[in-house]
Amino acid sequence: MDRFSGKTAVVTGGNSGIGLAIANRLRQEGAEVVISGRNRVSLDAAARELGVRAIEADVSRMDDLDRFYSTLADTVGKIDLLYANAGIFEAKPLAEVTEAFFDRQFDINVKGLFFTVQKALPHLRDGAVVVLTSSMIHDAGWPDCSVYAAGKAAVRSMARSFSADLLARRIRVNALSPGVTATPILDWPGMSESERAAGLEALRARIPVGRLASPDEIAEAALFLGSAASAYMVGGELRLDGGTTEL
Repeated sequence: MDRFSGKTAVVTGGNSGIGLAIANRLRQEGAEVVISGRNRVSLDAAARELGVRAIEADVSRMDDLDRFYSTLADTVGKIDLLYANAGIFEAKPLAEVTEAFFDRQFDINVKGLFFTVQKALPHLRDGAVVVLTSSMIHDAGWPDCSVYAAGKAAVRSMARSFSADLLARRIRVNALSPGVTATPILDWPGMSESERAAGLEALRARIPVGRLASPDEIAEAALFLGSAASAYMVGGELRLDGGTTEL
């Protein structure tokens, strides 16, 4: 299928994990894809693997975003699909959260996503689609995740507010909220293999279907949100969490 032939798609955080899977599926479906990321090494590796254009950018830095969109305007022109996916996950008990810890997550996951969309507005075609990566955790109440969950709740809220702001331009905005997904975010540096295995087993035990999502499963949902098949979905949320928040 070539659902996105002739479309230009931008995926922030497209150098690893869910973003990489989304970029790959978009490319397979005919889109011209541009990815961004903060890590030059992994960004270059992803660009070579997928055969797509890559631009280094830290979404928490306004000068990076300005340069990113200026480069896009000079190279690919208008944007049809924007996947605001860049983000980080760090867990810490409430009592141990520092101001620096809080600011780092909100700078990337909330401020970075907000301005990724705002600064894209002059470059989005009327009728474009914007997909925001949130997380099921904003509705789950897991321990040690208060900062991350609050940030992702803000992202889910932005899907509604952005949609209201952009109705006149027929730009649809929806949130994609994955559950626990098998990505490098779960590599947990500093843990032994046995500790990591125990941690993964504990996560599986909380998921009714008994397994983690694959990045490709989440990417398929992301492509649905970007396609004409979801044309009647505006300001909504698509949650894929193996039943974690429902059962």
